[in-house]
Amino acid sequence: MKKSSFLLILFIFAFGERILFDFGPNVELVTMALILSSFYFGKKESFWLTFAIIFLSDLVIGNSNIFLFTWTGFLIPALLSRQLINKLTNLQSLKILSLTSIGLASNLFFYFWTNFGVWIISGMYPKTGAGLLISYINALPFLRYQLTSTLIFVPLGFVLTELIISLNKKYQLENKLNYLLSSKSKVIS
Repeated sequence: MKKSSFLLILFIFAFGERILFDFGPNVELVTMALILSSFYFGKKESFWLTFAIIFLSDLVIGNSNIFLFTWTGFLIPALLSRQLINKLTNLQSLKILSLTSIGLASNLFFYFWTNFGVWIISGMYPKTGAGLLISYINALPFLRYQLTSTLIFVPLGFVLTELIISLNKKYQLENKLNYLLSSKSKVIS
């Protein structure tokens, strides 16, 4: 599978989930996209893919005054996840577990960072330690949804990607598709 095709597929799924078929509060595919793009390509691709997803989807759905916290809540893990992936995915059998764990760690960072932002900016909570704690407690249902989506979609995305790569190697699907496309374009011409 070509790099640009894979990144486009990840973008379509994550962007589409945010604006077209929202699965619910904090059930999201951005974490899956940032983890898989980082694993297969690196931090630069992960950062720019994640940025494109959140920037373009926020143009459609909007955001609040804590957008700086929500954006960096995804972008910082996009930049840092490659280093963790390099350290944790040495064993083939543990890749799915490692990627899912990195996704969960990204979710926890997002939770603590964005709710700190809510506490600082929104005025919903007193500017005390107790106010910060209440902010975190009130956000626990959202964390649960985000962790659940990561537990489902990161492993699923990894398994499907590996299956496509395996089938492509075994049956040379990409070469056959290119042949079919070039044959059809000759017929049309």
